Amino acid sequence: MSSSSLSPAGRTSGSDGDSAADTRRREKRRLSNRESARRSRLRKQQHLDELAQEAALLQAENARVAARAADVASQNARVEQENAVLRARAAELGARLRSVNEVLRVVEEFSGVAMDIQEEVPPADDPLLRPWQLPCYPAAAMPIGAPHMLRY
Repeated sequence: MSSSSLSPAGRTSGSDGDSAADTRRREKRRLSNRESARRSRLRKQQHLDELAQEAALLQAENARVAARAADVASQNARVEQENAVLRARAAELGARLRSVNEVLRVVEEFSGVAMDIQEEVPPADDPLLRPWQLPCYPAAAMPIGAPHMLRY
């Protein structure tokens, strides 16, 4: 047999020349693959670092939001407590007003002098006690281009 042999495709190839070229190609491909894997690992590490940084930022923001929610909850509790005190005070003052009105009616009956008796307004009828239900006036009731409107 000679140094060249017949390949499956019918070509003759020299074993020394081709094996050296194949070895160089394989080595070049191996180096290329190693470099590609190194770049891939670097990109993956960079992505992990970015995700860790984003997670830290989100945790800090979460802590700020939780603190703000706690502040709002405590403020709400204080306002609810203050509203309860004000409602109790309003009920007390209403009772006192009714008592004074009864005394004025008795005085009015016996003296014949008309007394200025203030009628108590039921709390349900006072719109200021229900700010979330203040009366709204339709926009159609106001003329367009009225002089009281702001102009830019």
